[in-house]
Amino acid sequence: MKFSVIMPVRNRAHIIKASVESVLAQSFKDYELLIVDDGSDDALEDALRPFLSDNVVYHRRPHEGVCAARNYGLQQAGGEYIAYLDSDNSWRPDFLLKMHKALTRSKPQRQTAYCRCDRLRRDPESGKFVLDSVVGRKFDFKRLVAGNFIDLNTFVHARRCLDGQSAFDENLKRMTDWDFILKITSRHEPVFVRDILVDYHLDLAEDTISNTEDLVEPLVTIKQRFSEFDDRNVTIEHDAIWYSYENVPDKKYYNYLRTFHGLNCKTEDFAARGFPYILQVEPTNACNLSCAVCPAAADKKTLDRPRRNMSLDEFKSVVDDMRDYLLLLVLWDWGEPFMNPQLPDMIRYARDKGIRTVTSTNAHFLHDREYLERILTSGLTTLIVAVDSLKPEKYESYRKGGDLTKVLDGLRNVLAMKKELNSETLINLRMVIMNSNEDELRSMRTLAKKLGVDYFTVKTANPTPGGNSSDEGIVPRNPAYRRYAYKPGTYERIRMDVNCRKCWFLLNVHSNGVVAGCCYDYDQEMAVGNVFERPFTEIWNGPAARALRKKLYYDKDTMDKCRECDVNFKLRDVGWFVEVRDFNADLKTRMNRIAKRLARRIFPKRVVELLRSRQ
Repeated sequence: MKFSVIMPVRNRAHIIKASVESVLAQSFKDYELLIVDDGSDDALEDALRPFLSDNVVYHRRPHEGVCAARNYGLQQAGGEYIAYLDSDNSWRPDFLLKMHKALTRSKPQRQTAYCRCDRLRRDPESGKFVLDSVVGRKFDFKRLVAGNFIDLNTFVHARRCLDGQSAFDENLKRMTDWDFILKITSRHEPVFVRDILVDYHLDLAEDTISNTEDLVEPLVTIKQRFSEFDDRNVTIEHDAIWYSYENVPDKKYYNYLRTFHGLNCKTEDFAARGFPYILQVEPTNACNLSCAVCPAAADKKTLDRPRRNMSLDEFKSVVDDMRDYLLLLVLWDWGEPFMNPQLPDMIRYARDKGIRTVTSTNAHFLHDREYLERILTSGLTTLIVAVDSLKPEKYESYRKGGDLTKVLDGLRNVLAMKKELNSETLINLRMVIMNSNEDELRSMRTLAKKLGVDYFTVKTANPTPGGNSSDEGIVPRNPAYRRYAYKPGTYERIRMDVNCRKCWFLLNVHSNGVVAGCCYDYDQEMAVGNVFERPFTEIWNGPAARALRKKLYYDKDTMDKCRECDVNFKLRDVGWFVEVRDFNADLKTRMNRIAKRLARRIFPKRVVELLRSRQ
């Protein structure tokens, strides 16, 4: 017998028919189908009875889990090759035929093979399954360790590949397929069949492992198991800029995995699974300007806390506590960071601990050569320079107290000194686009290119942190430049019912040491502790932080800031950024980015995924 097909199943009487029929419809007939019932308590056996025959065999076992069921199937299998099909998925008629050809005609002959599959999701309006994406790509073991791209339903292997080390791990609750495929393909390179021969259904059944089991600890276990093949590479995005890290130290790397993949709310105790890998620290809450919608404006009393610079020693205590977890420090919140004379020393200290940094300035403090030299030689990764208009009257109407001539001269200073010092700091010219300056987008872009900045980014306006009463007076007239979608003919945002997950991976440390609930919590209404009194690592999952997460999960609408936060409103396609230009990228990279942005605007997301998967 050529193929043994193993199908583990539990309580799928209502859906298993399609999967079994897809096996019976195979054009390649030399197979046996082993259906292993993992302790079902529905009418599964009755549903299967019409299909049972000499080559369709039903095995009933006590409930021990899907891995135990598959391992039992492997023990019963008599075929030369093994294939797997879950009870909520289906094969196309030529699956076994084409996989057999791939295995027997490859030179040299291979012991494993896989194809691609259509991943289908149910459309909530029609109830029909529509294409979500295509899964499967050319084989590369290191990329497979980085993230699974082979679905078990597409995977076949010779029986001889199995040994005592290659069974399904019954101790893992999730990602068992990925773990098994890694064990097999680490020793037997597979043939990649480009054809789409499998239909994989997302959420056809409600009690799938993907919906009921946590993925974080299994993910970390598998990564550690294959650590010798793992480059420990991490790529994160912040404020439209991507930061890539290679050979991340173990502790920092596994913390990143736990945090990044653990954002589903853990409602048993509301403790986060990992520590933040990005932390926002406010060097000062003082500012020289009085911008129209900013609570920290110099002429306002909205920011009801004393103006204060964080000291270098205070900053060091935060970094020393979090050094094993942080990849990036964001050095601003409410205030102008360059007003803290110790900012360069803070950046250097973080750099020496292996932490990248990004800060932002309104560009009025870029004339002190000695200070600027300290900044550009400190190891700062990215400097955002905020310039919203090239017309003095417009600039100064929004950036009240500002001087556009001084700002542009300061920008030229920092670019000239960067070149002189051969500094690697990236300069990001930032424009916030509003109805007062939307006509200047082209001239701002031209200036950015002419001056030689590294990035030009155009951010959409968020009229007020914690409210939406100012939208009509601030957002651009051109809908393509707006952050939010509005009800037709109005400036009323469209509400969405979503959970805020920010507090599960990020909190903000203010210049007085207070740990605030998020970047909008300028007046510390959601404070959970003070790092000058207790380490951040203790505050992070302490009683106050867990109580805040619980309140945000169940009662966020009772808090003004949370009820009116942008998380609750539908965004337009552009989201937070209208434009992101990387002037250092080569032409091919830039063209690809432009094509992707155009595709997102022209085609539905699922079509973009399909086109990308077929490249």
